[in-house]
Amino acid sequence: MMNKPLLLTLLLTCASIVQAEHKVFDIDEEINLNDPWFNQSKSDEENFKRLVKRLEKIPSGKKVIEKATVKAAQKGATLYDVVAIGDGSLTDTTLIRRFSAADPTQVVYETKSKVYLNRHLKTLDALLDFAHELTHYTYREAFNPYDYHFTLKDFIRGTVEGRGGEVDAYMVECKVLFDLLPGSGVSRSNCQKVVDKKLGTISKELGIQEFYKVGSHFSNFKKDLKKFSLSEQDMPLATDSEALFISSAWGLPYPVAAVKEYSNIMDRVCRNDQNRLSLIQNKINRAPASSTGSGSEEQNSYKTMFEDFKIRCNKFSQN
Repeated sequence: MMNKPLLLTLLLTCASIVQAEHKVFDIDEEINLNDPWFNQSKSDEENFKRLVKRLEKIPSGKKVIEKATVKAAQKGATLYDVVAIGDGSLTDTTLIRRFSAADPTQVVYETKSKVYLNRHLKTLDALLDFAHELTHYTYREAFNPYDYHFTLKDFIRGTVEGRGGEVDAYMVECKVLFDLLPGSGVSRSNCQKVVDKKLGTISKELGIQEFYKVGSHFSNFKKDLKKFSLSEQDMPLATDSEALFISSAWGLPYPVAAVKEYSNIMDRVCRNDQNRLSLIQNKINRAPASSTGSGSEEQNSYKTMFEDFKIRCNKFSQN
């Protein structure tokens, strides 16, 4: 009888910032930026195609659509296969870890991502959110929380300033806004905070500075860092300046939200690893005594995994 593989799924989310209200009309017979983007009388794909068509008319939007389409094709999918309508705008990345109960030491990982767009937005906000989330989908580098090197410091940096992270996504969002509303877009949002006044261009450096502002959460943020043996020197860009960019998933500035998300992820990882260790121990216990000596491969694998588990999971729930 064949052993059925066990499937342990870890859901990771990356949410966009809360968008501001815009009351702007575009002189375009096909789409009005102030109208709701979602029309119940149309299919989901038809609704998305209207947004895609509008984004493809501007340089920044065209690039976003082209890159996301290529990324989807790499997984054998179309752009419309990886987007869906929801009650919030976010990019869900699911990490799937597969292993057989017969050999829990052999593991295969797979990631799948899907972009959700808030059905309740007006068209302008939907276009901005869509560009933002497609940037996460296309560029954000996958991480493996089961890896021994998955650390809070790297997770915060990846979330905020990493490739396809919040700063990159916001920069793309601002470029789309400026292309949609040339001459007036900069005054209608926080995008002005990331524009280099001398050069007149969007600056990633300014974006990083803004996204590391945590305001009144700074004291607690430092305490959270200390719990993970980190200090202010490990996050030198974090400041107590007023935070303008807030994670909609946690309602907190992004560096603070990243700590919460990291703890949430690691709680689940450690529970899953504890279950995997139990499977390995049960297999060893059922094996004949002659095959489970102190030098057996399975015993050694278990000892190595258990030591790694103790180091990584001593700060997280394992119940």
